[in-house]
Amino acid sequence: MGPIERTTLVFQGHAADRIPFIPSIYEHGAALLGKTPSEVSRSAELMADAAVAAFEVYEHDLVTVGIDIYNIEAEALGCRVRYHDTGTAIPGVISHPLMEQTTLDAGAVGLPAAGTSDNRLDLVVDACRRVMETIGTDVWVYGCMGGPFSQAVELRGFDNLIGDMVDHPAYVHDLMRKTTAFSVTHAARLSKTGVGVNIYESWATLPLIDPGIFEEFVVPYERAIVESIRKGGYRTPPPAIIMGGNVTELVHFFVETGTALIAADYNVDFARMRRSLTERQSDIVVRGCVDPKLIEAGEWGPVQRAVELLAEKSQGMVRFVWGCGCVTYHTPAPHLLRFKEVCLAQPRGA
Repeated sequence: MGPIERTTLVFQGHAADRIPFIPSIYEHGAALLGKTPSEVSRSAELMADAAVAAFEVYEHDLVTVGIDIYNIEAEALGCRVRYHDTGTAIPGVISHPLMEQTTLDAGAVGLPAAGTSDNRLDLVVDACRRVMETIGTDVWVYGCMGGPFSQAVELRGFDNLIGDMVDHPAYVHDLMRKTTAFSVTHAARLSKTGVGVNIYESWATLPLIDPGIFEEFVVPYERAIVESIRKGGYRTPPPAIIMGGNVTELVHFFVETGTALIAADYNVDFARMRRSLTERQSDIVVRGCVDPKLIEAGEWGPVQRAVELLAEKSQGMVRFVWGCGCVTYHTPAPHLLRFKEVCLAQPRGA
């Protein structure tokens, strides 16, 4: 059974020949090419080559295209990004265009046009197209985009945005509507290449914000993007909302967004999360994640125990896949291959 058939079955709620293996590979793909993250992040050809190289090495069941996945949209909206001529550091946002405003004014944000050379939106779309042309008939491919809440954080600065939610919530909603409209447009462009869309919202995780903020300022806007993709008639894998951290208290909100997958980091109360999904008769797929730092370090005792615990807690779950947090640049390939072996050696629970 190939990756597409295997993953499709699991997302449809049917048992496959084995549980899919879906690690989070971004800058690690650059390492496989012997390139820096900054170099790969500015080339559609290299970004595509990195995703394909990872698939050739690990034969994982879902491939993601992207390097500095939180920077693309923020940069296009006006944030400056620092790239590194040498070293393995990931590019990062270094300016926040709305930070100095006394009162938040979303009207100061201009929505970027497609087909311009002053942002990397077209570059990412091109990279997705290249990956689809190379391996798109073999495996599900997902394009990555930072979500509208994370875009708002990068534009305004986290502390300022939290203060705005207390003092001027209507202004925050103005900004969220703008970043969401931008996200809907970009998601459509990605979807037209045939890739699924992963929406990343790590700025929205607990304990950075509380469930009330998540409900008001994240859920409706994520739902709007997911619904736009689903209604677009694209022949793509289903959209997913991905964020790390402890999402235990947020599971019922994820159900409301319509996401097809959530990531369960190692600090999640898995039993409680599973119970919440069952009570709501949700068809969300759960990616059980092991700490990637353990994999990088080759701490196989803790890795084995973490995988066995996930296997125990996920017994009987058809909509479950193996995974880990973002694979580091310096993780040796044999380590990730061994992690895959540990995962796939677990007996399937009844």
